[in-house]
Amino acid sequence: MGRRVSKNLAVKSPKINEIVNFVSKLGFQCELNPDISYPKKPWVRTGLLLVEKKYSKGQLINKIATKLFKNRANTIRNEKKKS
Repeated sequence: MGRRVSKNLAVKSPKINEIVNFVSKLGFQCELNPDISYPKKPWVRTGLLLVEKKYSKGQLINKIATKLFKNRANTIRNEKKKS
């Protein structure tokens, strides 16, 4: 299937709470089920995020990825300024 997000927008280990925050900021209604696990790893509770459908899955993922990437870049930039 390939990548869902291009390498230039990818962030390392995004947290479900970060994603929920940006989905809400984009104006989507969402529902978080934190106790859901991936079938191959039932001992790891990764959570499930249900988002209202206004765009295709790929478009929504790219919008969230862009927000996450910009936020992480700003956080790193601010930390460097403090040092």
